[in-house]
Amino acid sequence: MKQLESHSSLGFERIVFFSDAVFAIAITLLVLEIKPPHLESFSESSLGFHLLRLLPKFSGFVASFLIIGLMWIEHHRIFRYIKNYDTGLLWRNLIFLLSVSFMPFPTAVFSEYFWSKTAFMLYAASFAVVGLTKLWVWRYASGKGNLLEENSDEMVVRRISRRSFAVPIGCGAGIILSLINVLAAPIGFMLIPVIALLLDPERGRKNKQRAHGAAGGATAA
Repeated sequence: MKQLESHSSLGFERIVFFSDAVFAIAITLLVLEIKPPHLESFSESSLGFHLLRLLPKFSGFVASFLIIGLMWIEHHRIFRYIKNYDTGLLWRNLIFLLSVSFMPFPTAVFSEYFWSKTAFMLYAASFAVVGLTKLWVWRYASGKGNLLEENSDEMVVRRISRRSFAVPIGCGAGIILSLINVLAAPIGFMLIPVIALLLDPERGRKNKQRAHGAAGGATAA
């Protein structure tokens, strides 16, 4: 029988802290790819021109920051329900973090060659792997690993599983669009929140109810 470690143990805290550290480092490395332009001779027009040339790098940074941030939020959400851990969870989480830490490289490639289908496919496929490995962690914890807290809501477990497909589906849509026109490919990333809402309409309804409740409370006040 496999040995399980408790949520309250120092070991579990180390898993969460290490994961947060990897996310923080990966996000920090993204901005390091944006270097200020080096001008042989300064002029306002020359500086403005070179800054405009950095727009693809800024766009890649913002897109990667938001998607990695989304992955961090989802990782935080699933670990709220995980009560125990074992070696299987440790290895799966480590592989997930490997895919996260790799993201600065495809971001740099795509930012440098934003018109390239190959560069975009590498970028989108890398994010799809991040999403799929996160789903792998959750499926193990909620299924075979049986690591969730007792009496976990089965509906919540299924909803999280469904939402986890949003990033891979959005990335897949972007890859398909890149085959038609690479400039339209980022639309796939923009669809990720919409796909997540379609996969988990219950969460959308709850968000609306909370918003209406807050608005009603403010009006009453």
